[in-house]
Amino acid sequence: MKKERNITDIERIVGCIRGKAIGGTLGAPPEGRMELLDLTYYDPIPTGILPNDDFDIQLLFLESVEGAGGRVDSRILAKTWSERMTFPFDEYGVATLNLKRGLFPPVTGWFDNPFKNCMGSPIRSELWALLAPGRPRLAAYFAMQDSMIDHAEESIAGEMFFSAIESIAFSGETDFIKLIESGYKVIDPDCQTAKAVRFTMDNYTKMDWQALRAEVLVKFGHPNFTEAPQNIAFTLFGLLYYPDDFEKALLCTTNCGYDTDCTAATIGAIWGLVNGDRFPERWTKPIGSYMLASHDVYDMSMPGDINELAEHILRVQKMVEEFYKTVSEDDVATLVEEQLADLSTFKPSADTELTVSGSPILGKSAKLKTNQALSVASVRYPFKADISGANLTITEQESAYTPSNVRVTIEENNGRLHNIGLITPHELWMAASDNKNELMQMVDSDNFENLQPTALSERTFLLKDFTKKEWLLLRGYVHINVRDKYNLKVFAECPVSAWLDGELIQDNRVGEPCIPAPHRGTENKVKDTTLNPGWKRWDILLNTREQIREGKVCIVVSQAYTHQLIDYRLRRKPSGVYNY
Repeated sequence: MKKERNITDIERIVGCIRGKAIGGTLGAPPEGRMELLDLTYYDPIPTGILPNDDFDIQLLFLESVEGAGGRVDSRILAKTWSERMTFPFDEYGVATLNLKRGLFPPVTGWFDNPFKNCMGSPIRSELWALLAPGRPRLAAYFAMQDSMIDHAEESIAGEMFFSAIESIAFSGETDFIKLIESGYKVIDPDCQTAKAVRFTMDNYTKMDWQALRAEVLVKFGHPNFTEAPQNIAFTLFGLLYYPDDFEKALLCTTNCGYDTDCTAATIGAIWGLVNGDRFPERWTKPIGSYMLASHDVYDMSMPGDINELAEHILRVQKMVEEFYKTVSEDDVATLVEEQLADLSTFKPSADTELTVSGSPILGKSAKLKTNQALSVASVRYPFKADISGANLTITEQESAYTPSNVRVTIEENNGRLHNIGLITPHELWMAASDNKNELMQMVDSDNFENLQPTALSERTFLLKDFTKKEWLLLRGYVHINVRDKYNLKVFAECPVSAWLDGELIQDNRVGEPCIPAPHRGTENKVKDTTLNPGWKRWDILLNTREQIREGKVCIVVSQAYTHQLIDYRLRRKPSGVYNY
């Protein structure tokens, strides 16, 4: 692809950043509105660039890559994430929780994550294109390293798709159709994201964009406004319907609604990469040239001025180019293929394979295998570690209490250390009945005779996996260690009532789509509760006959003020040294 001589690299980088800032500032206020919008300009008119978590994390990762000498690696990025970012939202909060549990990417992205297919990572695509200009597969590989920290499947595909498009745009390709087709080549054509892209490409000439929007929602619509496939399709609308008019393109995509700060920001960034820093003054004047970061990322040293930031990115781009100069696009394609095929397995490191049913859940025993003989292994009580050559067996000993998280430390004969995080399952009581009164009496009683022991691997489950009875009661004990105000919420696609130590804390008479985000207006649906330290009995009553959609349920504990997820385990009874 021949690069245009009249647009410099720095102009493209500035154009990308400014375009993203325009779109993000326009799209942030209506974010989450799922109806057709009618915006014609900023509303409200800003007095600067709005802080945006989507770009904040990219700047954090830019520092991470620079500090690593130009290397892009999920472990390094995840370390930066866990040390310097506290966003509680959706997949961000889940990834932070999983990192605290001792897990590593890609497990942090797919394990116990109801938001694994959302827009949090496709919106972070631009950085990787800027660091791998003209190398779409390398940019897509970088995007994968980023995305699998807090996402899986569709989100990984979405970020790879956009990064490839933006990398090629940096090289001077101006035809949006060719750009989209090139991005399509780096993702699995059978995933929903690819299907949404292909459906959009095949139909945009057959109908106006409002009609196509309706068709996209029929085929790929999701009640969570941040789900990736629908939003990725909307992002393409402006490029396809208005390839020669920035304002119409931007407004077309934004007025589709849903995750508007993401879709508008991406179309702005792509436009800037293709055309450079050449935006209408009416869009650039209100926002200026100074970036502001959110307070949930901290100790960041990036320049605030867009032009200075672009110069900094160009310097890091040269570092990355030097680091990966011997890695061909074919080599990258092989790396991507291998890693995508391996996303569902649990590998603590490149040469350590853990076989625990393909997940980090630890039952009564587990086996770990490495490529090197082991010399030392240690594990938390009440688990015991036995070494036999390169094999490690972990077994649980008799104990009154099983910890929530289990850290395993092993040392290979070559001196290499691995710290591995494992999770123990929830243990709780279950009863099912067609008789509402019977279960209501059980909720008010301490009698466990009619309850059966059960276990949950994750916070989320489907009703069909439990019972076909009308009423399902789940009862467990949760240990609280600090006096604070908490939000204990059952997100359920069926009517749900819940009691804490006999006090009603939730009573939802109808099922709602299971979008377990504590920060999204839960104060009107569940009671925030100030709790003292100790064990709390949690009774959850579900009406399974009146379920909607797939009958998904997610049990969440979070801090009421910060909305940060609390790592908890349901227990069948108070136990251990905290048995008071």
